[in-house]
Amino acid sequence: MRLRHIEVFYSIMATGSLRKAAEVLNVSQPAASKVLRHAEQSLGFALFERAGGRLVPTREAEIIIPRVNYIFEQMSSLKRLTDNLRLGRGGHELHIGCVPSLGLSIVPRVIQRYRESVPGNFLTVDAMHGADIVSRLQKHDLDFGIVFGEHRTSGLQSQKIADVPLVLLDATLTKGPVRIEDIDPERWIGLSDNDPTAWAVGSVWRRLGHEVAPAIRVRTHYMAAELTKLGIGSTIVDAFTALHDPELPTPLMLDPPMSVECSVLFREDYAIGKIAQHLLTILREEFATMLTRLDALGRNEDSGHAPVRPL
Repeated sequence: MRLRHIEVFYSIMATGSLRKAAEVLNVSQPAASKVLRHAEQSLGFALFERAGGRLVPTREAEIIIPRVNYIFEQMSSLKRLTDNLRLGRGGHELHIGCVPSLGLSIVPRVIQRYRESVPGNFLTVDAMHGADIVSRLQKHDLDFGIVFGEHRTSGLQSQKIADVPLVLLDATLTKGPVRIEDIDPERWIGLSDNDPTAWAVGSVWRRLGHEVAPAIRVRTHYMAAELTKLGIGSTIVDAFTALHDPELPTPLMLDPPMSVECSVLFREDYAIGKIAQHLLTILREEFATMLTRLDALGRNEDSGHAPVRPL
């Protein structure tokens, strides 16, 4: 497919009609129709079928549209870069991914400090799950990703940032630390099986001889935390999520302590430049600040003092 073929195909898929696609491309409808016919002749198969006066994508069109979307994302990125250069900006752009709980806690402050220090650069941040970050890195869609847990994947390297404590959220409890065996399994709000926190907690349950089947299972730490705010049950999440919202139940440390590793992932064939290193330095500083607050939380629980609450 030529670029013009791709533009017409993408526009039809996005708008749902040849007429609207022609308007988006600022060409006549016969011209767009001619390009579509030429694309189908070149490919050797149809991209659309007419049904009730509408263009319906064929199976082949549905198969190739993800690749076409990727091409247009790269074209948009290239346009932003050339716009930066034309406007005299640095032309630097970072595209990073982070797990959702960090997108609600540390990463916004990192972005704030980064923008204050290098206002001429552009930053795109996507919140997604660890497996999606790995996939996007493998497709060169991200400069680096911030994840929980270990991700040993061919072609990727990791740099450990910190071990993030795990805490219990339970509106019926106000004092910790709490032993896993003392948690009521009937009120347990579980995380998805591929979550590193779920792995850690599940292994402890199994060592204790419990097969816990949560009545509620969610994919994100912040969703589990929100459910505890409503008094629905209890859960264990990363401490950054727990300290993000002052309306959440008091975060309680665990006995023995548990933690999840947080790392930065990047491609082995990608050299992290000075711009990215600057952002990572800010990230590590924010982690150090939060971990200091978490140390205070643990000391206050041990001494019986009032718990540390979110800023």
